[in-house]
Amino acid sequence: MGTILLYGFEELNDILVIKAAAGPFGAEVKPVFRDGWRTPVGALAGRETRPAREGVFSGKLGGRMMVFCDLEQQLDGLLVALRQSGVGTGCYKAVLTKWNQEWDGIALFTELQRERREIEARRQEQAEKK
Repeated sequence: MGTILLYGFEELNDILVIKAAAGPFGAEVKPVFRDGWRTPVGALAGRETRPAREGVFSGKLGGRMMVFCDLEQQLDGLLVALRQSGVGTGCYKAVLTKWNQEWDGIALFTELQRERREIEARRQEQAEKK
């Protein structure tokens, strides 16, 4: 069974809607609150990783993020179900990999922000060339 880690989701209704959308795919939904943001993403998904960093992150994440863990076979259908539920649109999404499983949620979120900025800059450049 796979897991969806939710970062920055604070509304109970949003979490319950995601659980309802993920249920048919056998995915466990696990909200990650501030005390878990420094824990490696892989550890939260049940993989053996390095220990969590010391301390609790006290800042704001700056958005919401979903991390899909061990759901590769169900991912296409799951993304459609989440889109249809109306929750999760506009949030960052990542798949747990052997490369990012040691990262904590803050590092993964920062990387997704950087990647989105690069993609938007490339789109802008292409639009200006037209």
